[in-house]
Parts: sequence; structure tokens; C-alpha cells
Amino acid sequence: MKTISLLLLSACVAFPVFAFDKSAADRFARGEVCEVSVPHAFPEGRIDWLFNPTSAKGPFNPEWTWQLNRMSFWKTLADAYAETRDERYAQAFARQLEGWLDQCGTPPEKGYNGVGSPWRTIEEGLRLMGSWHVAWRAFAPSPAFTPALKERFKASALAQARHLLKHRSGVGNWLLMEMNGVYTFASDFPELPESATMRKESAAALAEAIRAQILPDGMQYELSPDYHSVAIACAAQLYARARETGFENELPPYFRGQLEKMAESVVALTTPALVQPRFNDCFTMHADKMVGRLAPFFTNRADFAWVVSRRAEGRAPEGATASRFLPWAGFAAMRSGWDADATYLCFDVGPLGMAHFHHDKLTFTFWKGDQELVCDDGGGQYDDSQERVYAVNGFDHNVLAVDGLVQCRDQPRRVDKPIEAGWTTTPLRDSAYGVYDQGFGPGMLKLATHMRQIVFDKVADSVTVTDDVASADGAEHAYALLFQLDTTNVVVSAEGTALRARFGRKWDLALKVVEGGTIRTATGQRTPALAGWFVGRNDLTVHPATTVFVSAPRCKDRRFIITLKAVPAGKE
Repeated sequence: MKTISLLLLSACVAFPVFAFDKSAADRFARGEVCEVSVPHAFPEGRIDWLFNPTSAKGPFNPEWTWQLNRMSFWKTLADAYAETRDERYAQAFARQLEGWLDQCGTPPEKGYNGVGSPWRTIEEGLRLMGSWHVAWRAFAPSPAFTPALKERFKASALAQARHLLKHRSGVGNWLLMEMNGVYTFASDFPELPESATMRKESAAALAEAIRAQILPDGMQYELSPDYHSVAIACAAQLYARARETGFENELPPYFRGQLEKMAESVVALTTPALVQPRFNDCFTMHADKMVGRLAPFFTNRADFAWVVSRRAEGRAPEGATASRFLPWAGFAAMRSGWDADATYLCFDVGPLGMAHFHHDKLTFTFWKGDQELVCDDGGGQYDDSQERVYAVNGFDHNVLAVDGLVQCRDQPRRVDKPIEAGWTTTPLRDSAYGVYDQGFGPGMLKLATHMRQIVFDKVADSVTVTDDVASADGAEHAYALLFQLDTTNVVVSAEGTALRARFGRKWDLALKVVEGGTIRTATGQRTPALAGWFVGRNDLTVHPATTVFVSAPRCKDRRFIITLKAVPAGKE
């Protein structure tokens, strides 16, 4: 599966202004780096660009070497140099660049996407659109960036651009970064004979990829806000460069409209914390940064300004209600309003997604204000750990288990018509439903059909989850609903039909089983299987949490009714 972290994109695309971080710049100048949350200090500051510390201490993560070769830390060195003109930072960049050129050579024709390769095409694209672009501009005045080293830099960048056009990916977010890298290179070096052709070819390829990947409701087809952000970053940077260089007319007429739809889908899913729900493989994605890449192109959109300013400017989205349904992605965002203390639930009734998917249809995430009370953790690192396996399957989501097995499917990756979810929204009530009738367990056994309806009562400020489960094979089964809570402070009532989860903040969660089963919990469990873990991405570490099981005796059919409500902390 092709993967990417947003570490580079968040630092280097669209060039937002950050405060100068001297301590980080000094570490990077000394060759002290951190990739996928694993730090390493290279002796004497000499970076070995083919090294991977996870090979020795595990769990093995090939992303460490790949992401090292994105040189995301050059942006920090560039910020430091721009702020201080301290030649130590330019000298560190020059030393690292020269070492990379000496060690890595030129792009190979075969094996470039293999484990340990510095020439994976996603890295080439990210370098050209990000760290190399920034470094070329920032360090140009420094004597450390000698004419000879500049020529080597330019020659390598040209070789990478050629390599990307020849070996571009066919689909997905990789293609977006590859083509954006080529376009950025061609814009940076318009004097080269190939630049005009490269610019037009890469622009056409990226525009067509955006047209193919963005669903009619504005969501990128991998159905992860993380990778939707990648699409936004690539499209926004290319559009900005086209406008800056006077080549906007080379882009197809539909391109600008796609950008606006992409921003609209971010707004639609934004939680009261102004982040996106962590569906599928996903960091905690900040809506203001995502929309902020596109808002400058749509100054008439007061709702975009409202999100970018974190409610300080513009105005909240308008409409009959604050709730939204994306019928192609399958995300139903229910909310009491757009205020910072609103109640919010996002329900997933959609397809798998084209990549980076989890086995989690009918899962949901539930918020009160900036607290996530029923969670989705985003799937962990792209390593070979048991936590990663756990994080992408149903045991780490808010779904149904049948005979100890959770859902497993390989289709559909996308839908060819809007999803029928019974979506209704009024000022008093939101409602949607979804059905899972595919396989359970590695054998994709057709054991049961699961229909879930979620109703948000805005007057009572409570959520009712109704799950109707029916045997698909005529046999009796043991059914259990799973709910994930990012806390270890959970108290279950004596009768086993209610719980109070405390988070040490403003709000607690009250969960009540009205019908169908009784509660048990697991926290930080490793045997006989993992349960009760929050498996965070780069910004959130793996730590014990709680899995709530609402279990029923063996039967053919079962209805569960569960209510969820945020209650003030400390009040019974």
C-alpha cells in the first residue's frame, strides 16, 4: 500500500509563516533528526541517507528511511538562515546536500520504489515541491551554496523531474505529489529548455488526477482527511504557482471549481475542535490549515474565512441546519451548531475508500466541544507491529463483533451513485442509517447482517444508537458491540447496563444500554488479543485506552439500543 506522512506537507507546502525554531534548527544542523516519531543522532552530523534505526530496535518501519529522504528539516534550516543569516545553517544544508548527492547518485530505472531506496517517486515529488524548492530559494545568497554545488543541485533536480514524468504513478495521492514536484521544478527553472513542456505535461496530469480523485461531494476518494489534505496541498500549490507565473490559462476550466468543493468538504466534517475526524489512516488534521491553503482563492467565502480564522472572522456556514451529509464519501456529520462547545457525531456509512482504508463501516466518532468522547485513533504507524494490525481492523473501531470476529471486506472501494442513508436533518433532530452485510473474519464469512441507525436529539443533546443484527446463516451467534474510549477511567454500573467515562476535563461520557446486552471493558489488554489501546499516528503515541463491549447471549437476532450523552465532569 502506498503511504505518506503529512510531516513534510504541513511544513513545506504553501509556505505558511512559522516562528523561527532555533533549538530544532540547531538539532538538524547537528544531524539529529526524528522520522515517524523515532529520533536518531548521526555521528558528527554526517547523515547516512540509507540508514534505518528501526531495523535494529523494531518494530521495522520502512518509512523512516523514505521520510528521511524528504529532507523536511531543511525547511527549518531555511527558516533559521532567513531569520539570522547565521552561516552555520547554510553550511549544514550544503554538507547534507553534498553528502546526499555523493551517496545516492542518480535515479535508477529499476527498484526505485523499493524498501530503503532514496528514489521512491513519492520522495522525489515531495523533495521538488517542498524541501528542495525551499532550500534553493533560501540558501541562494550563502557562500556555502557554491556555484558548483548549485549546478549539482539543479542537475539532480532535473534528473528527478525527468524520472517522475517517465515513471509516474497511475493513481492515488502519489501521482499528485509527483506531478506537483515536476511543476514546481519547471516553475523554479523556467530557463531550462525542457521546462515549458514539463510544466504543461505535469499540470495536465495533476488536473486530470484531481478530477478523477475528487468525489462529487468534494472528498478525495481515499476517504481519509489526511490524504484529502495531500490532495488539497498539491492542487493549491500548483494553482498558486500557475497564477504567480502567469500560466493559469493552461489549467482546465473545471480545476478551480474542484478546489472549492475540496474546501467545502473539509468545512462539512469539521468538529467543534476545528479538526477533522480521524477516519481511515489519518493524523489529527486541522481544518484551518487545510482550508487555509484554498481560502486565498475564494475571498468571497465567508465560511472559509470563519474556519481559517478559527471563528474570529467571516461567519459560520449557512443552511437549514449545521449538519451535513457527504453522500459519495458516506460521512454523516451531525451537530448541534457551529459553536466551540457544540455536540458533534460523524457516522461512516460509506465504501472502503481507494486506499488507506480500515475495516470499520458503521463506525462513528462522538465529540462534545474539543473533547472526543468516542474515538477513532487514525491507525498508527506504517510499521510491522501488532498495534498496526489491530488499528486497521474492527477491534479498534466502534463496530460489531460476531463470534469474536470483526468485519472484513475488500469492496467496494468507491460507489457509482449517492449513498442512500435515510439522511434527515432538522433544527431538532438528525438521523442516518447504514447496513453492513459483508464478511466477518479473515475468511469473510457471511455470519450476520448489521443495520445501525443513529439519531441525534438536539433538544435533549443526546444520541441514540440502534443496532439490529440478524443471523445470515440461520445459526445462533455471540454478538458484541465495541466502543473505543481514550481514557482508562471508566466505571461500570453494578447491573452492567451503564457506564461513566471520565477524561479529566470538562465533560464525561454517559453510556447507557437501554436494550440488548451488558457491558464489560478492557484496558491495555494484550492477551488473548489486543483490546483497549489508542494507536495514534505521529502526533499521538500508542497508549492504553478502553474498549467497551456490549455483549448479548447467543441468539439469531438481536436489537441493541444504546444512548450516549456528554455530562459535566463531576456531576452524577
